[in-house]
Amino acid sequence: MMKKCLLSICALFGIYAAKAQVTDPLIINWWFNTTNNTYNGVLTDVETVYYNTSNVYIKSSGIPNYYHTGVNVNDAADQHATWVVPRVPSAAANPQGIQGGQEGLMMDGSVFFHPGDAQSYNNAGVWNRLAYFFEAPDMDASNGHSTPTHTYHHHFDNLKLHTWDSSQHSPIVAYAWDGYPVYGPFGYKNTDGTGGITRMKSSYTTYTYTTRTNGPAVGGMYPIGCFIEDWQYVAGSGDLDAHNGRFCKTPEYPNGTYAYFTTVDANLDPYYPYFVGPTFYGNFSNTNIGPNGGQATVPTGTTQYDPTATTVKEIAAIESNIELYPIPVTDKLNIKLKENKNYLVVLYDMKGSILMKKNISTSDKLDMGHMPYGMYFVEVTNTTDNSGFVKRIVKQ
Repeated sequence: MMKKCLLSICALFGIYAAKAQVTDPLIINWWFNTTNNTYNGVLTDVETVYYNTSNVYIKSSGIPNYYHTGVNVNDAADQHATWVVPRVPSAAANPQGIQGGQEGLMMDGSVFFHPGDAQSYNNAGVWNRLAYFFEAPDMDASNGHSTPTHTYHHHFDNLKLHTWDSSQHSPIVAYAWDGYPVYGPFGYKNTDGTGGITRMKSSYTTYTYTTRTNGPAVGGMYPIGCFIEDWQYVAGSGDLDAHNGRFCKTPEYPNGTYAYFTTVDANLDPYYPYFVGPTFYGNFSNTNIGPNGGQATVPTGTTQYDPTATTVKEIAAIESNIELYPIPVTDKLNIKLKENKNYLVVLYDMKGSILMKKNISTSDKLDMGHMPYGMYFVEVTNTTDNSGFVKRIVKQ
């Protein structure tokens, strides 16, 4: 196969490399809009990434390509945002949390929010409501919705960014503002990367009281668990710590990193604290937080990452003879050959797993209608001379 699958897609998609051969997941793994895809005239997903030795700067509208107006009470609008994430995160001596708003950036360029919905019982400032219970009817098919100021976001599990394949380590779905990755629900059982794959379990559990001091009785409109104060951390009761993460090895960080995980219960329903716990594990700045968040300034001397640059010289020639469309794809991906030659087409998921192989010599199609929404990679190899290319596509 072409250069051993282009060196396993250049170490899980490192083929999308800048001139400096960047392999940092914080730089290369975003959902880049390389096709100028727009929604109602607004560029979707991640537009541009800049980096230096200290930080990564991500420009996005905040609107992912799967977004649709008219589903939520409030429609999303272009945020014209520039977010900044530390490239070398550090553990906080005194971990801090935030009271509401954005807590990190999802790989599709939208933000994820604090678990709360910024309201409390009788507006008393205690018994703070969880968006999962009180705003669920307003969520779209990916569990997202928009604020009155038109910021599209997720409070809990973004269903577009991972699959439910419990045999595979989940991909990175976001980066928290402290610079540590947020993974989907599944990780290695053991922190050293052994033991197979398991669902990462939260170490939070609800209290067992039936009355709440200065709050409503448990039940009816206010079931146990619907307020932040209903939850307590019980060390060792799950896989994750009080921040909803742990230090462990992952596919993107084989030497280990602190990582948060998307927490769900045994029925795969969202489970508190969803992404990040009441406090962050690492240090973070206020640049991204609050109504003025997302207005970072990209300093001089940064490097712009080019997700379309590659290290394989043969790509331009072969790609000019093959057309893949439509992108994004909803059902069948058409492979149009300008010359009838022998090719091997391989479809990969985000983890580098092979989903489909097909030998073709004339124009053909890949049936992707049954596959979950997300990012995929198509590798096309000329079986005569092993030249070829890899192309990123999005399945809607």
